[in-house]
Amino acid sequence: MTATLADTIPPHAAAPANADTALSAARFWLLCTLVALLALALRLPTLASRSLWLDETYSAWFAAVPLRELWTSVPLYETHPPFYYTLLKGWIALFGNGEAAMRSLSVLGGVLTVFLLPACARLARLGGRAERVALLAALFLATNAYAINFSQQARPYALQALSGGLAVFFAAMLVRELAHRQPQERLRTWIVGLALSAGVTLWLHNTGIFAAFGIWTGMTAALLLAVPGPRGRQALAVAAAGVGALLVWSPFIPILVQQNAAMAHLSYWIRFKPANTIAAWSVISGAPVMHYPVALLVLLGFAWLWKRARAHFWLLGCVLALPILALAGYSLLVKPVFLSRVFEWLAPLGMVLAALGVFSLRPRWRLPAIAVILVLSAWSVANFYRSQTENWREMLAGLAHDSRPGDLVLAFPNEVQMPVTYYMKHAGAPSVTYLPGPFPALGLDRRYTGNSGAPNIAREDIDHLRELLPRYRRVWLIERLANLYDPDDLVMRELGGRYRLVKKIDGIGGTIRLYERP
Repeated sequence: MTATLADTIPPHAAAPANADTALSAARFWLLCTLVALLALALRLPTLASRSLWLDETYSAWFAAVPLRELWTSVPLYETHPPFYYTLLKGWIALFGNGEAAMRSLSVLGGVLTVFLLPACARLARLGGRAERVALLAALFLATNAYAINFSQQARPYALQALSGGLAVFFAAMLVRELAHRQPQERLRTWIVGLALSAGVTLWLHNTGIFAAFGIWTGMTAALLLAVPGPRGRQALAVAAAGVGALLVWSPFIPILVQQNAAMAHLSYWIRFKPANTIAAWSVISGAPVMHYPVALLVLLGFAWLWKRARAHFWLLGCVLALPILALAGYSLLVKPVFLSRVFEWLAPLGMVLAALGVFSLRPRWRLPAIAVILVLSAWSVANFYRSQTENWREMLAGLAHDSRPGDLVLAFPNEVQMPVTYYMKHAGAPSVTYLPGPFPALGLDRRYTGNSGAPNIAREDIDHLRELLPRYRRVWLIERLANLYDPDDLVMRELGGRYRLVKKIDGIGGTIRLYERP
């Protein structure tokens, strides 16, 4: 993750006179441990107090599916690889499926990423200057509000930041070794490391393809534009790493083909605008308030790369920019799939470049720059702790408490089945009728908005309701994003014509209504 740092810090930027000297082993590993403990401490508050949001309940749902089904039939309608759900299944078997237990896998990934930033510099023997920059980058990442956020979600983004950060590190080391024309044995270490880490990055999310595009394009640009020498050896090393990553990822390719075929029929809910790319920088920098301070430091870091390590300027510039631009282009021209959270894997690189920018400043400006970043980070983290997420736990607890025997409980879209299954699994909980049917409802002749198992409401669902409703005096309706899945308000118009609305539970991400017959 910090392969370029030994060659990038100018003489005046090494604060102490002996900045080239590596820190003592005891001091270095103590600092690594302290920063990792800080990262852990910041990732524990609200871990259990927040309700799972919809996507996290998807994780719980798929982690409970038998392995054979998870790897065969689930990819026909789920848009994410089964690899993370398989890891989570094993984690749940060890620690249980409580909210904190499921999320702790991401906490582990987030803390490991922080720890490995400086550890990689030490293990690669990059020198004292690189170690100091890497320790500062680890501190920035430990206090990065978005990194904390994704480390508290039972989703793959924190783990992808770990594998993606390692992939960037191995790519940078590979370019460095090719530039220095090191023996083949040293190259093999970085080739194998890059193949494995990039392969895992591809397995963790479908947009990992764009990460690989940025990394391999960056290596190619770095070698062609800034590293003279035998092109055959360079091409062979880059190609070997690419073939290795492809082999690691290859079992997923047939699944990806199935998923793409299913997604081709979706009317995706995302509406992409080029300005949405700014949100990707929010994820990398840590918060909107961090945009300009972090961007300034990153630009300073790139300025020193341009002067002192031109190859890594091209490599890291491509890695930071091309995945965002490529996914934006795909979303604009093909299908709008741009989500800012898929760029969390770039946060470690962003923090390394910001730390490098700090060390490129003159000594009197470094502590003020660090203080600004840490103060803004603390403010952003405090805001995150105060923020609210989808509160399915509270909404469904209210329904379970107020429902009566004989009530009808309806829900749409049918993906609401995930939070309902997770939070209303106790004995005596009311049964729920899902419209148009239980998840996944596959292959119906109607529109699918965001998931191949969750169809929109159609006229035939209203015919079914007209047969069902006369038997019930009280009807509960659980809905999420009704404007997307029932844009004509067919369900609520039918209920409003037969019943009066007597109660409404407005949640974050969903709404529950109680209707009674007059």
